[in-house]
Amino acid sequence: MKQGNVQPRLSLSNGQIDNDQVGLTKRLRDVSPVHKHRILCVDDDVLGTTMRAEILEEGGYSVVVFHSPLEATRCDLSTFSLAILDFEMPGLNGRELLLRIRAMGARFPIVLLTGCLAGLSREDCVLFSRCIDKSMPIHYLLDTIEEFLDPNQGADYGS
Repeated sequence: MKQGNVQPRLSLSNGQIDNDQVGLTKRLRDVSPVHKHRILCVDDDVLGTTMRAEILEEGGYSVVVFHSPLEATRCDLSTFSLAILDFEMPGLNGRELLLRIRAMGARFPIVLLTGCLAGLSREDCVLFSRCIDKSMPIHYLLDTIEEFLDPNQGADYGS
């Protein structure tokens, strides 16, 4: 069996995902010349994030997925063009993660993709380059990514 095809098992306790086990599930694919950009996805929803990553990869993007926001803070952020973060996650919420990765020097657009958009404060929402509710059709996310990664864009999203 090839080592790249091994899928770690997730542990569930009391219906919650064990962060130590989930950290093992990050998917890292090498950036090849066919990939336009590299996208960081951080969401504790394993199934939803996996499906989203597959759609993005079909669109030509290289995708790195973390199901633990704390583990995402340990990666080399200089290799990413954009990040997609959930808000409600164990360990760090989306606002706290955004602030940490900005403090680490990330200057790429950070999109919030959450199921609790209506419940967030304006102060939380203005931190993100764009906020999208998970109930919206996937093309809203794809259009947003394309808009931000357009070579004519030119803005610095971390200023």
